[in-house]
Amino acid sequence: MSANTATQEITLVDTAVSLLDELLPRGWAAERSAWNIAGPNGGEPTTIDPVITLTGSNSTATFVVEAKPSVSPRDVERLMAGLSRTLRSFSRVAVIVVAPWLSPRTQELLRREEINYIDLTGNVWVQADHPAVFIRTVGAARNPEPAAREVARLRGPKAGRLVRALIDVRPPYGVRDLAESIGLTAGYVSRLLDSLDRDALVNRSRKGEVVAVDYPALLRRWVDTYDVLKSNEPRRFVAPEGPRKSLASLRSIPSISQVAVTGSFAAGRIAPVAAPALLLAYTTDTAATAEALNLLPADEGANVILLRPFDETVWSRLDRDEGISYVAPSQAAADCLTGTGRMPAEGEALLTWMTENDERWRVASLRDLEARDHSV
Repeated sequence: MSANTATQEITLVDTAVSLLDELLPRGWAAERSAWNIAGPNGGEPTTIDPVITLTGSNSTATFVVEAKPSVSPRDVERLMAGLSRTLRSFSRVAVIVVAPWLSPRTQELLRREEINYIDLTGNVWVQADHPAVFIRTVGAARNPEPAAREVARLRGPKAGRLVRALIDVRPPYGVRDLAESIGLTAGYVSRLLDSLDRDALVNRSRKGEVVAVDYPALLRRWVDTYDVLKSNEPRRFVAPEGPRKSLASLRSIPSISQVAVTGSFAAGRIAPVAAPALLLAYTTDTAATAEALNLLPADEGANVILLRPFDETVWSRLDRDEGISYVAPSQAAADCLTGTGRMPAEGEALLTWMTENDERWRVASLRDLEARDHSV
C-alpha cells in the first residue's frame, strides 16, 4: 500500500468516526483504535488496525474497518471472498466498510451480506447486538465525484428489450446470441452488459458469457427509468359496464388489432392482491380496440387505459388464457411497479411470486424467448 493510499484511508476512517460520533445518542462515543484478538483455534494473536469502537451503556461494540477510496457492487463479492470473510471467522467480528460514497446497489449488497457501512455523504447502516445499536441514515443517491467513464443506462426501447430478455431467459448465453435474438447490435449489448456487470446485476464468465442474472434487482433498476404511463402512449377511457366486462369482451374482439392485457388484471391472475379496478392493455390500434369494446374517451375517472407500446418486446412471450392474451410476468411486474393506485403493491406481490416460482415462468434458452401460449 502506498503512503498516499494509507493516508487517504486514515482520513476516511477519522471522518467516519466523527460522523458516527455525531449520530450516537448522549452518553455514547465513537473512536478509532487498534485491536488485538486471539487467532482461531488458539493460534497467534492478531493485531487489527484500524477498528472503530462504539461505547455506551457500560459496553463496547467493535467493528473492523475496510476503508476503500471506492467500493463498487462487484467489489462486495470480492470483499466477501477476501479479508472480511476471514475476519468474520474470529468470534463474531463485525465489519464496517468506509468509503467516500456507496451507491444504492452497493449498499443493498452490503446489507444482504450483513456488512455495516458508512460513506462520507451520510449513507450509514450500523447495527450491533451488544450493546444494542442501530443507526441508519440516508446520504447522496448519486456520486458527488463520479469517475469519468462511459455508463450504459437502462433508458429507452433498446435497453428495455435487453432487460426483458435477461429477466425472461435463464443463462448462460453469449453476447452475440443474445443480441441476435432480440435484434440489437452486439456492441450495444456488450457495453450495457459491462455496466450491469459492474453493478453486480449480471455475472459474466471470462469469455464474456452471461452466467447469472439478479433479475429482481435488474427489474427494479429498469423501472428507475421506465414508466408504464410515460414510456408508452396512453389513451384513457370509461367502460360503461366496468373494466371486467371489457376484459371478457376481449375474447371476441375482431382481429383488427393485437391486444395484450397488463397491469392489475395481468398481475392479479397470478398473485392476487385485491379486485382489479383498472384495465390496462397494449394494442396496435387504439381507436379500433376502443370502438370494438364500446369505450368512451375520458379525461378523468378512466377505468380502461389502452397503450401504444414503447417497443415490440411487450408482445414477447404472451400468455393466452381463456381466449385473452396477457403480457409476460416480467412486463406486468414493471408496469405495475410504475403504475398508479395500488398497482405498485400488485407489482411487489407479482415479483415475490416470480422469485418463488422461477421455474414456472422463465424459459430455458434464447430459442424459447418468443414462445407464445406459455402458461404460468
